[in-house]
Amino acid sequence: MENALVYGASAGAVLLLFPVFLCLDAYADLTENKFCFSVCAFGAFKIIGGYIRLEREGLAVHVGRKKAFFLPYAQMSNERKKFEITAGFQPVACKISLEIGDEDLPVATFLLTAGARILSETLFPVFRRGRKFLKLENGLLLRHGGNAALLTLHFVAAFNLLTVGIALTKILLEAIINLWQKKKDTRHSKA
Repeated sequence: MENALVYGASAGAVLLLFPVFLCLDAYADLTENKFCFSVCAFGAFKIIGGYIRLEREGLAVHVGRKKAFFLPYAQMSNERKKFEITAGFQPVACKISLEIGDEDLPVATFLLTAGARILSETLFPVFRRGRKFLKLENGLLLRHGGNAALLTLHFVAAFNLLTVGIALTKILLEAIINLWQKKKDTRHSKA
């Protein structure tokens, strides 16, 4: 019985501290307003995937043939606060590929590509500072003789269940405190 408790506690500690790797793969064709995404655990187990359509009032997110939801632009700033849990995620790798081309304005396309290259070569070392494990790559392709604005992103982040549990507890406690303060304020306003 004592061995089972020790083994159970050891297994629980390993599960709480074991790193979980999430991979986000995204593709955007800005000329046709196509946005596709996929999220996988450990690079192999698909969690969610789908595509996003830009509408006049907001974003239509399709996560299956029959599953979709709508995010109005006006409410997106409030929704962002719900994702504070991302503070526990540690970026591990990021690869960005950009393909740009405009047959009507080739000089502007060249200058945009050069600017993107300078920006990435300036920012990547800043992001990598203190994180020798962080792998950052970029690829820029200048298309000649055609219009293109394609973006491909591969992002890998690591987290553990302990960090996520702490972040969820923090969010839950903040919600309880806010409810308690609202009830307290309504009692004082009635008196």
